[in-house]
Amino acid sequence: MRRVVLCAVACLSAAPAVHAQTSFPMITHVHPVALERGKTTEVLVEGQMNFFGAYKTLFEGTGPSAEIVPQKAPPPKPPQPPLVRDAKLKITVAPDAALGVREFRIATELGISSVGQLVIVDDPVVIEDKANNVVAQAQSIALPCVLAGKLEAVEDVDFYKFDAKEGQTLTFEMFCARIQDKIHDLQKHAKPMLTLYDAGGRELAANDTFFFADPLLSYTIPRTGAYYLQVRESTYDGDRRWVYAIIATGRPYVTHVFPVAGNPGQKLEVEPIGSAKLVQAKAPFVVPKETGIQQIQLDVNGVTMNPATFIVSSLPQFLERDANDEPAKATRVTLPAGINGRIEKRRDMDHFVFKATKGKPVRFELKARRFGTLLNSSLHGVLDVMNIKGATIASNEVTHGQEAALVFTPPADGDFVIRVRDLNSKGGETFVYYLEADWAVPDFTLRCDPDKAMIGPGSSAAWYVHVNRLNGFAGPVKVEIKDLPKDITATPLTIPPKMTQGMMVLTADPKAQIQANFVRIVGTGTAKMPDGKEVTLTRHNQPEQEIYFPGGGRGVFNVNTHAVAVTNPSDILKVDVSAAKISLKPGQEVKIDVTVERRPDYDKGVTLDVTLQHLGRVFGNPLPPGVTVVTGKSKTLLGTASKGHIVLKAAANAEPIEDVPISVVANVSINFVVKVAYSSPPIWMSVRKPAAAE
Repeated sequence: MRRVVLCAVACLSAAPAVHAQTSFPMITHVHPVALERGKTTEVLVEGQMNFFGAYKTLFEGTGPSAEIVPQKAPPPKPPQPPLVRDAKLKITVAPDAALGVREFRIATELGISSVGQLVIVDDPVVIEDKANNVVAQAQSIALPCVLAGKLEAVEDVDFYKFDAKEGQTLTFEMFCARIQDKIHDLQKHAKPMLTLYDAGGRELAANDTFFFADPLLSYTIPRTGAYYLQVRESTYDGDRRWVYAIIATGRPYVTHVFPVAGNPGQKLEVEPIGSAKLVQAKAPFVVPKETGIQQIQLDVNGVTMNPATFIVSSLPQFLERDANDEPAKATRVTLPAGINGRIEKRRDMDHFVFKATKGKPVRFELKARRFGTLLNSSLHGVLDVMNIKGATIASNEVTHGQEAALVFTPPADGDFVIRVRDLNSKGGETFVYYLEADWAVPDFTLRCDPDKAMIGPGSSAAWYVHVNRLNGFAGPVKVEIKDLPKDITATPLTIPPKMTQGMMVLTADPKAQIQANFVRIVGTGTAKMPDGKEVTLTRHNQPEQEIYFPGGGRGVFNVNTHAVAVTNPSDILKVDVSAAKISLKPGQEVKIDVTVERRPDYDKGVTLDVTLQHLGRVFGNPLPPGVTVVTGKSKTLLGTASKGHIVLKAAANAEPIEDVPISVVANVSINFVVKVAYSSPPIWMSVRKPAAAE
C-alpha cells in the first residue's frame, strides 16, 4: 500500500541520560488530532512514561514532516533524566498528502514510542471550545470544517451550532474509536455518538455505529435555519485521552463504492454510495495499478470526493446478478474469480455457481469488513458451500479478526454453489463485498511480535517471527530485515519446514550513535504448485503492536509500521550465555548459564526466559519442536542478582533439526503489565539423532 518514509526533526536534547527501568514512551493521544493539508499545526502528543530527549518523528507514508518544539524540562532526580510526559510537534502537511488516518512514532534517547495516530483532512480545522457543554454555549461553526475535540470527562457533551439551507444534505463522519484501536495501553475505549437537533431542540437524526464503533450521520435539511450537532459518548462515559475529529460538510460524500474491486489500470464505472449518489449515480475512474486495498477519490460532478476503499485485484472480475437469492438462480462464475456483490436488503442471500474438479481445493476469502483495516463494509459475512440441490456442505463465519474464509475440496466433479449472507440477516446499500474464489495453492503469511526494537550501544533485542503455512506449504522461509539503521545488525533466520516460528537477534555496535528507522521484514520461500512447477514466494511482514487489556492481559493489534532505534545505554548492557552452540539428543538436558551485565545505576528486578510470554500465555517460542524449558531446574527470577541459568530438555521423541537460533532474554518490568526484553547473542541449537540411529 503506502510507502513508508521518515522525517528528521530538530533534537530536543543531546545530553546523555540514565534511568532505572527505562521504558519506551507510550503515546495515548494527540490534540488536535486533525491536520489540514498544506498547513503547519502545533500539536501536543501526550502519553505515559518518558518523552525526554525526543529528536525525530517518523511518519507512515509521505506528506507530513515535523519539528519538535523545545520544552523546559523539570529538574532531574539523579541518576534519572528529567521526566517529560509529552512532546510538542509542529507538523507540516504537504498539499498533496494522502487523506485519512496516519501512524507516527516519536524517537527519543530512551526509546522509540508506541504508535500514535493522526487524521489528515482537507477542510479547516476548528478546535473545540471547552465551554460548549450545553446548547446555550454551543460553539458556532461554518461548514465545511473539521471539528477537533475531546470527550474528556464523564457526562461530557459537546455542542456545535451552524446554519444550513433547505434541501442541503449534510454529512458528519467521526474519527474517535478508530484512532484508539492501536493505542498501546488504553484501558477503555470510547463508543461515540452524533445527534442532530433543530433550533427548537427536536432530535432529527442520530448514529453511534457506522464505521465499526465510529458514527456517520447524513441528513437532508428540511428548512433553512440554525441546527445543532451534539457529540458525546453513547454511555456518557469520558476520558481526557478520547480525542476526536469530525468531518462536517455539505458537499457530496462517499462512504463506499460498488463494485468494490477491479483490475489494475481498468477503466471502470462505479456507484458512489452516500450523499454523492444524489448528485451522480455512476462515476467513471481508472483503477490504480498497484494491487491490494487502496483509497480512491472519485470525481462526482466535477468535484473530487473524499477517499473510499477499493480493492485492486488481478483476478477476472464478476458482478452479481440481481435475482440470485436462491441456488437455482445462482450467478455462474468461472474459477479463478473475483466476485463483487452486495447484500441489498434484510434476509438477502447471494448465490454463485462454479464448476469444480474432484480433489482440487478451492479457496474462498471474503473481503468486506475487517476491524482495524480500511475494509469498512456494513456486512458481517458468512460463507456456505452447497451442492447443486441447495444442501450445505461447508460453512464458515468469523466473528472477530479475519473475515469468513474457507478451503473447499470438492468430493466429485461438477457444479457447486457458494453463498454469501449476513450473519444477522441484515442488508442495505452499504453491505458491499468482494469474494476471492481461487485455487488453493501453497502459500504463507508472515507476522512479527513485537513491532519495535530499542537497543543501547552493545546491547541486543529479540524479534519473534511467525509463519502461517497455507494450503500445504511446507518449505523453509528465509527472513530478512530491510532498511536497518546504521550500526545495527540482525542474525540470519531461515524458519525450517518443521517449524512455524523463528527468532532474530538485533544487536547495536558498541559505538552506535542514537538513531531510528522504519524497517521492513520480508520472507522468501519456494512452493511446489499442483502442476509441478516451483514458484518463489515473497511475502511482507505484518507488524504486531502489543495491546494491554484491563486486568493486565496482553494482546496484539496489527499496525503498519515497524521501527528500530539505537538509544542511550540500556538498563541491561549485555546478556552473556555460556554457550553459542548447543547440541542435544532426545531425552537429554542442557544447562545454559546466564550472566546479566547491568548499567551501574540499575538495581531492580530481572527475569530470564527463552520465549515471549505474559501471564502464562506464550506469544513467541523459537525452540525446536520437542524442546522445552525445565522450569523446576532453571533459575529465572534473579531479583537484584545478576546470575541465573536455563535448563532445556529434548523430549524422547524430538526429531533431528539443525542450527535453530534461540536466545535468552532478560526482562525488566516497567509496571504491572509492561516489560522490556534484552537479548543474549544467538544460541544455535540442534537436536541430533539418537545414538542407535547414527
